[in-house]
Amino acid sequence: MNAVRTTAEPYWDLVEESLEEAAFLWKRWEADLESLTRSLDEVWSWTEDRLQGALDGVRVAGEKVVEVTEAALCGKDPAAITAAAHALAAQTPARAREALATAVRNGNGKSLRAMTRGIETAALDGSFAPVTAVLASAGPEHSAALCRIKRFRRVSPGREMTDALQSGIADLQAEALRSLTYAAEPALAARHIAWGLKSGDQEVRRAAIQTGIRRGEPAAWQAAVQLAEERNAACAPLLPSIAALGSPEERQLVIGALREPSLQRAGLFALAYIGTPQAVEICLAGMRDEKLARSAGEAYCAMTGAALARDGLAASEPAEGPSPPPLEVDRLDADLVPAAADQWPCPDPDAVRRHWQGIQRQFAEGVRHWRGRPASPEILLDAIERGPMLRRDDLVLELAVRTGGKYDLEVRAFAHAQRSMMQAARTRAALPAAR
Repeated sequence: MNAVRTTAEPYWDLVEESLEEAAFLWKRWEADLESLTRSLDEVWSWTEDRLQGALDGVRVAGEKVVEVTEAALCGKDPAAITAAAHALAAQTPARAREALATAVRNGNGKSLRAMTRGIETAALDGSFAPVTAVLASAGPEHSAALCRIKRFRRVSPGREMTDALQSGIADLQAEALRSLTYAAEPALAARHIAWGLKSGDQEVRRAAIQTGIRRGEPAAWQAAVQLAEERNAACAPLLPSIAALGSPEERQLVIGALREPSLQRAGLFALAYIGTPQAVEICLAGMRDEKLARSAGEAYCAMTGAALARDGLAASEPAEGPSPPPLEVDRLDADLVPAAADQWPCPDPDAVRRHWQGIQRQFAEGVRHWRGRPASPEILLDAIERGPMLRRDDLVLELAVRTGGKYDLEVRAFAHAQRSMMQAARTRAALPAAR
């Protein structure tokens, strides 16, 4: 009888193929985290289960995982870098930690961000300390990466936050401000948020506003409202929070933003968090505009619970133009990857109008609805735990603010981590389990 093999060496090709598959599936998984239709359980069954299997196929290499991941870490494919960093971060052999620490020290820009994504999603223990030491000492960009990892893992930031803030580099400062979401010292967080609110850089100010809203800082809320009053383009990502958490007067600012062409898509997206018959009527009008129809249709479904394809409310897709297009109209510098919103179903305005007429009596005037039911913490919780992935981050933020931070969930974590956080958050916030 042949001896039992105890290493992955005879199956080296399979291990390398597993890393390639993991990189491919990681990209698919990241896209699924914004899915218009799939729930967390469906993302798990369609994509994440296979991704975890591919990662397991890399981990069987044991200490030789260093050789397996070396080329990927030095390459230019962000998904391959992320998968390789994740595999090393999840390994306990000292060589794996040393290899990851070296890669992190040499990383910058896109490669460092890709490694950070792989690290933050891994199961870390005390043996990760050498990598943490590199992140804390290799410079402002690495300090910002450590801020991100700590925020993802709900850990209060340390000296690295100050280092990133003092860098003078806007995107690093913004990352540092976002890490203050879980700062253990309220006075420290408030002081830095106040500094960020005065920044002349749009990204820094937005990070300060969003973190401040999450922490309940009145000055941050007022800054968001002021931007909406001005119809400043910078208010676009803040409109969902104003729609969900604002007073009736402040919600009217969201509707008013629709008069500004640059804010119309963002405004339609935010209308769903108002959820009233008035908001539905505005979406119905938006479906008549070819550029806004898909966004208006998605918001209508979020408020009413309709599904365009399922309920026969989708319009036929326009025929594709000639491929390749005529040279005189071909933009060689165009981004050929369509935005997710450009791939949402296009509604048939007349069919949707008839659908609304059939259900309109179920929607009380002035009452917010979510997927066809009067909105309540229990309904929002059900949407987070069982509904489509799209919009979950906004709903989590709303529940976090309404519960004083007791409800918290990382919507970009793996499914098992999310389920664990859901259970803990429900208990802290005294919310019933979703039915």
